[in-house]
Amino acid sequence: MSSTDLAELGWDLASDGFAGRETAVREVVRTARANGLSPVLTGILGDPQQPTVARLRAYGRIAAALGAIDAGRPAAVAHAA
Repeated sequence: MSSTDLAELGWDLASDGFAGRETAVREVVRTARANGLSPVLTGILGDPQQPTVARLRAYGRIAAALGAIDAGRPAAVAHAA
């Protein structure tokens, strides 16, 4: 996913929630795991049973890291804080 795709999905999630977007979220989780991002954050994002606010925060951290990777910078989220 490009930084633009991640930003658009982020806006959609923030305004309308996760319903109907789980396929896109799973793609983000797969990409994040493939890039070695935090298993805690990817676990939270990928689990529909987690509170929405926790999933949104995890998405934000993951999207920022993937955006950095897309821009050729190192990802700063190897571990959850």
